[in-house]
Amino acid sequence: MDAAVIIRRLRDDSEDQEHEKPALAAVLDHYGVDFNPERNTGMAPCPLHDDTTPSFSYRLDRDLWKCHSCGEGGDSYTLIMLKEQTDFPGARAVAASLALATSHAGGGDEHIPGSSYTARRAAPSRTRHHQGRGGYVPAWRRR
Repeated sequence: MDAAVIIRRLRDDSEDQEHEKPALAAVLDHYGVDFNPERNTGMAPCPLHDDTTPSFSYRLDRDLWKCHSCGEGGDSYTLIMLKEQTDFPGARAVAASLALATSHAGGGDEHIPGSSYTARRAAPSRTRHHQGRGGYVPAWRRR
C-alpha cells in the first residue's frame, strides 16, 4: 500500500466519523477463518491465499493481523480491501452493507490498571523487615 493511499485513507477516516471500524473478529468470522474468538491472540490459516498451515496471526484486542507467508497485514479494513480487491471507500461500503459488528479503534481506558482513568490500587504497606530493601530478607536479618 503506498503512502498516498494511506494518507487518503486517514483523511477519509477523520472526515467521516459516523462510520465505526468493523471488529476484526466479525470480519474473520464473515470470511470463514478458523480462529478462536475467545482468545485475543492466535494463529489461523490465511484467508488471502491457499494456506495449509496457520501463518495468519491476529490480535483481536488491537484489531490487527499479519500473514507471515504472504507478508500482508493491517486492520479489518485492510483485510476487506485485499479480500474484495477494492479501495478504502469500497471496503467501508462492504463493511456497511454486511453490517459487521464494530469496535472502537485503539482500545479503551477501562483496561489500564492504575491509570488516571481508573481507580488506583492501594500499595501494601511495608513491614519493618522489608523497609528499603525490596522483598527478600536474608536469614541472618530475619532474627
